[in-house]
Amino acid sequence: MRLIVDIGNSNVVVGLQQNANWLHIWRFKTDKHAKALSYGVKLLNALWEAGVSVDDIKIKILSTVVPELRDEFIKMLENLNDAPLLLLNKKLYSSLNITITAKEEIGTDLVANALAIHNIYKTGAIVVDYGTALTFMLIDAEGKILGVNIAPGIKTAMNSLSDKTSQLDNVPLILPENPLGKDTETAIQNGVLLGYIGLISYMISQIKNAYGKNVKVIATGGLVNVLKHKLPEIDIIAPNLTLDGLALLPQFVKV
Repeated sequence: MRLIVDIGNSNVVVGLQQNANWLHIWRFKTDKHAKALSYGVKLLNALWEAGVSVDDIKIKILSTVVPELRDEFIKMLENLNDAPLLLLNKKLYSSLNITITAKEEIGTDLVANALAIHNIYKTGAIVVDYGTALTFMLIDAEGKILGVNIAPGIKTAMNSLSDKTSQLDNVPLILPENPLGKDTETAIQNGVLLGYIGLISYMISQIKNAYGKNVKVIATGGLVNVLKHKLPEIDIIAPNLTLDGLALLPQFVKV
């Protein structure tokens, strides 16, 4: 079994894989101030409930875009069992069969996405990743990352609106049937979600117009299902794309 951990700004996603199949995927809220013991307890409880022994885990793979948690998770995973730990970082980029631009700046989650696109889907693609940030990455058929655009994530925008406006509470990410809000909640839902439908659709069209219309559009991330029925431009929903990419690392890096 492979234990794969992807630490994002909103969630820590943990996947347990066997023979290329995902047996379990867990999500824990990211807490930048939490210690290794705290996450270790959560992980051990999840494994215990799933009936999985730590001795069954033969390799551990870690990616993080949260520097505050890097060392804590390395410590936690090293203490979990004696299986080797593989950390995705810029030192490994030259071993991968993709071409990475801006190596000092690009997040390891985007690198994992590109690795999955090139090796699993084998196509040029625009990857739309719905996370704390909403990212648009273009990778060509040869595996070269051509560029990335970044916007605030859907939930980030909604939370920011609530935080800055004292009379507005957090509202659910549900698109109302009526396109014009009739109360505070539906006004925010329409303002944010309809706005993001337009943002995503226009961004995809601009990238295609500039770089070629034949690329696939593949969407991933924790909020990928919120607007999926409203964006016909999206060809494939791949909710576990980042984990899929991380799972490929042992093919390119010796452990």
